[in-house]
Amino acid sequence: MRPIDRRVELIFVLFMVSGFGGLIYESLWTHYLKLFLGHSAYAQTLVLVVFIGGLAAGAWLCARFTLRMRNPLRWYAAVELCVGAIALVFHPLFVAITDWGYASLLPATCAPEHSVCATQWLVSALMLAPQSVLIGATFPLVSSAVLRLDPATPGHHVSVLYLLNSLGAVVGVLASVFVLIPTFGLPGTLRFAGALNIALAAGAFALAAVTPPAFAVPAMPQPAGQAPEPERRLLSLLLATALLTGLSSFIYEIVWIRMLSLVLGASTYSFELMLASFIFGLALGGLWIRRRVDAIDDPVRFLGVVQVVMGVTAAATLPLYNGSFDFMAWLLSAVSRNYGGFVIFNLGSTGIALLVMLPATFCAGMTLPLITYRLLRSSAGERAIGLVYSVNTLGSILGVILAVHLLMVTLGARGALLVGAMIDVGLGVVLIASRRRGAGPGRRGATWAAAGGVALLLVVAVAVPIDQRRAASGVFRTGSAVIQPGSALRYHQDGKTATVDVIDEAGVRAIRTNGKTDAAIAMNPGGRSQDELTMAMLALMPLSYNPRATSAALIGFGSGMSTDVMLRSPYLQRVDTIEIEPAMVEGARLFMPRVQFAYTDPRSHVVIDDAKSYFARGRHKYDIIVSEPSNPWVSGVASLFTEEFYARLATALNDGGVLSQWLHTYEMDEVGLASVFNAVAKTFPNFVVYASNDGDLILIARKGASIGAMDPAVLAWPSMRPVVDRLQIGDPAVLRRHAAGSSASVLAAFRRIGVPANSDYRPILEQRTAKTRFTNERVQDLIELQVASFPLLEMFDGKYPSSDRRVESFQAGASDRAAADAWGFRDLMLNPAFAPPGPMPASFSREHAARLIAMWAASCPANVAFERLLPSLVTMAQVINTNLGREAALEVWKRIGGSPCAARLAPADRRWLDLFTAVAARDPDAAARTGGEILDATKGTRTDATQYAFTATTLGLVCRHRFAEANKLFGSDERWLIPGSDSIELRYLYALANQPPGAAWPRGAACSAPAS
Repeated sequence: MRPIDRRVELIFVLFMVSGFGGLIYESLWTHYLKLFLGHSAYAQTLVLVVFIGGLAAGAWLCARFTLRMRNPLRWYAAVELCVGAIALVFHPLFVAITDWGYASLLPATCAPEHSVCATQWLVSALMLAPQSVLIGATFPLVSSAVLRLDPATPGHHVSVLYLLNSLGAVVGVLASVFVLIPTFGLPGTLRFAGALNIALAAGAFALAAVTPPAFAVPAMPQPAGQAPEPERRLLSLLLATALLTGLSSFIYEIVWIRMLSLVLGASTYSFELMLASFIFGLALGGLWIRRRVDAIDDPVRFLGVVQVVMGVTAAATLPLYNGSFDFMAWLLSAVSRNYGGFVIFNLGSTGIALLVMLPATFCAGMTLPLITYRLLRSSAGERAIGLVYSVNTLGSILGVILAVHLLMVTLGARGALLVGAMIDVGLGVVLIASRRRGAGPGRRGATWAAAGGVALLLVVAVAVPIDQRRAASGVFRTGSAVIQPGSALRYHQDGKTATVDVIDEAGVRAIRTNGKTDAAIAMNPGGRSQDELTMAMLALMPLSYNPRATSAALIGFGSGMSTDVMLRSPYLQRVDTIEIEPAMVEGARLFMPRVQFAYTDPRSHVVIDDAKSYFARGRHKYDIIVSEPSNPWVSGVASLFTEEFYARLATALNDGGVLSQWLHTYEMDEVGLASVFNAVAKTFPNFVVYASNDGDLILIARKGASIGAMDPAVLAWPSMRPVVDRLQIGDPAVLRRHAAGSSASVLAAFRRIGVPANSDYRPILEQRTAKTRFTNERVQDLIELQVASFPLLEMFDGKYPSSDRRVESFQAGASDRAAADAWGFRDLMLNPAFAPPGPMPASFSREHAARLIAMWAASCPANVAFERLLPSLVTMAQVINTNLGREAALEVWKRIGGSPCAARLAPADRRWLDLFTAVAARDPDAAARTGGEILDATKGTRTDATQYAFTATTLGLVCRHRFAEANKLFGSDERWLIPGSDSIELRYLYALANQPPGAAWPRGAACSAPAS
């Protein structure tokens, strides 16, 4: 092959970098627009339509004016300069425009009940269209510049431009999601891309110093025995092909992303890996065709064969897809759940995506070079570049609309995929049939290829279904390629935004979104699940803080249980539930009659919309808002946990209104959870957190006022009794036992991490949770605080445990189990003859400790020295002093301290019983004094007992605001390495002792005022 002009090679490099920046922009601008529009099916479609439509418009404009441009490379440089300039100012413009839209435009022009708002869409289109049009012009301009500089091999050059732009796009996708956005956030990444475009503009201006001659390429020679074909007919045929293959390709992309989300998970990382795999396939197709296109004697017939093969290979992804669940299950069983394993998981996910997408996308990567090459060598000439590109992107728009709003919901993913395959095979048959003049092996081979393609497509359509038991398995999370034997799939629907399944498994009915369980209810009369307690408390707790509320909104329908519980209020007049996916609401009907009020109560209104969009344009104000979305690792969901969204929710709350926010501690690390707490605190500085179980949190906040106290009368409402009785939460003490801290306490506990608030523009949560989901991380701090060895939350935060009477409840969380343990051990220690009705709920060592203490107090055995007894006393103090009320705990220590054995103790030993009694009495001064005396007497020793004394001493000092003394004690001995301590008690006390100036102080009864 002849050498390529040096300037052409440099332009190739520039355009590869341009492709890198172009995909960064696509990712960023669509992210910005979805912050304003939301993530509903209509919003997602609009963003794609505006972006792709802008590309089409830019290409079409170039097709009209390219022949009048003397130097296309200069125009390209100017376009890159404009794109870069827009990028540098886009963020402040976006913030200003959307703030104005939220404050004035949307409330005045958009009805909250409607998911489509013309003014919102118009503003979004105007923000995205200019740069989209500019980017759409880059490919035709660069192609014209290259062909004018070196017209000898136009097919090669066009193919290389498609190849390099696609390769740059692959790198741009991966760089933006894995490197740039985590490092710089959205505004910083925009500035980086803008600077890159300005540098590209400078390079292009330098290369455009010499104006090239006009483009001229010889006409396409006709195959032997074939008469020249009409140019208009050829143009119409190939432009129609470009349009329809763009349509089918986007059907494939949307369907494959939906299908593979069930295998790889629906995280942002998974989406970007799938997109990169799709574009990589296009690049490989361009790579293969670049050296062959100029030598093909009949590009139209060759294109027909490519279209047939593309359709057949797209349909053939169905059996590959079914097998991908097994591969993912094997992969998860073979890798460790750490960050190294996460890298392997992503590589394996990319391999699965390539296996499914590559054959068809390889063919798709050849189609536009072939079409463009053939039209370049026709009367269309240079303007064919822009025409083909614009028509192809127009087809992409039609593919998006058709796939999302018609095919997926009527035919499902499999049906939509087969429609795309039929379009491609049909196109191939038409193209091959159009070459009816002439003969030879090429024509016969193409005819056989068409016939074989049709036959294979029919076989796949008839014989290869999607295995729905695999599709519903959630393999990326469960590690199982198929739902468990004996499980029943009750419902399956490919919706506009997600695939929804309802499954019966082990007596529990669960609804899943893209393979992930979002809600589960035990349908048998005596059963209950931990999910039910969470869903009930999400509605019950805000009602208990605002019992006279007359209006409420819930984000996320789930099973419908939270809506059902909310509607049991006799005072509420309207309850709006905002759900993004209609199939979710339909599938949840299978939870009837447990959720009947959500469907039958006339006060219940279900709004199908994205929550951000709904509240942005809503005219309604509410007394209660419950936010119960899906997990934040799901793409788009993390935007419902940002400081901007909480500020938006505050505008939708009446003064004194209550926010109830669901959070989870499983598949989450401290950085992610702390970023959410910090985001909430920006708008709601005073809140309280409850732990419904060991993995779910419920945050309650009030607008414009302190949170106040819960009203237990809600539990006695006649309509509420069936729920609270079944879940065993009818006693207010049970709900109080689930408290995990106030905002002051929670923020102090997490302040050491030093993470900023989760933001729309610095999406900390979205970037972290895909990793922490894979690594199965869990934040234990708040759960550990509930069952700490000392009554920290009661003393510092006013959180009261199970009170001074036994309260039976459904043991859904650590606080329930700890209370049951404590009462059992109390009975053993007060009554040595006590025989528990069943197995003790704790380990043998703790039961042994309780029995040993009871025996010692009753009979003073000579062979049990106090040194031998002390570890058992410490063990019981850690259990009883936190999980029993003050009077119940004191009764234990008074009984032991008043025994004849205790009367014989030496003063140093007696001091230990005084310390346990001081902690039980919640007496900070006595704890600090007695603990300090014990530490002075035991210097140099490190045991569980001295650790207990040290913590009790610091507790007393911090409680009385004697921070200097506490910090002196913390630093007195390297035995107590506080910042990195495994002890939640010491970490918490250290954080309180080192609060920054102005930080809120927890408001506990015992520790609310500093020492006089």
